[in-house]
Amino acid sequence: MRGVRQESREARRTRRLGRERRLAELLPHMPPADGPVVLRAGWGGRAAGAAFAAGMLLRGAEPGSGESPGDWIVLVWAALVWAWLCCRMALWRIVADADGVLVRRWLRPRRLPWDRIRTVEHRRDGALEFGTADGERVIAGAFAPPALRLLLRSLRLPATGRRAADRLALMVRQPALRPPRAATGREAGLPLLVWSAVPLGLLVADWFLVG
Repeated sequence: MRGVRQESREARRTRRLGRERRLAELLPHMPPADGPVVLRAGWGGRAAGAAFAAGMLLRGAEPGSGESPGDWIVLVWAALVWAWLCCRMALWRIVADADGVLVRRWLRPRRLPWDRIRTVEHRRDGALEFGTADGERVIAGAFAPPALRLLLRSLRLPATGRRAADRLALMVRQPALRPPRAATGREAGLPLLVWSAVPLGLLVADWFLVG
């Protein structure tokens, strides 16, 4: 067990040193942002959200399966969670502006001021993790996992998750690289609650119109 812990510490140390070298090499070639930096779901995320939505519409529970008020509560709750997951995969958004980072959420964007952010990491599951001064871990985005880096390289596709994490990490450290103005409402995007009306509308139509 001690050997496993030692190996884990060594692996983390190696990754950390590699990241620092990469950031040092990137810094001279990174120009200041001329406006808010908008990161959003690409074709992969939209395709995953659409496939998840189609799976629910084709194989999901029907209203007739609700035989009691409790069944209906579970059914409605499951529909809301399904709609949130569809939007979470297909419509996630992260915006860096003059004041910090905005993360699209269910009801309104979550604001992380620059002086509160300490680290930005690309996680193994593909999401970005923002470490804050008070120890909070804020998870956002859905990029390709680092394990797929070789596959992306063979397909000549960029490792956008690592690139996004590195760019935001440098903005945290170097205020001169940050965008010069705050994001507009359009750049921040509508909350996921608004977009969830689309999959929920399709589900209701499937239940009551298509049958």
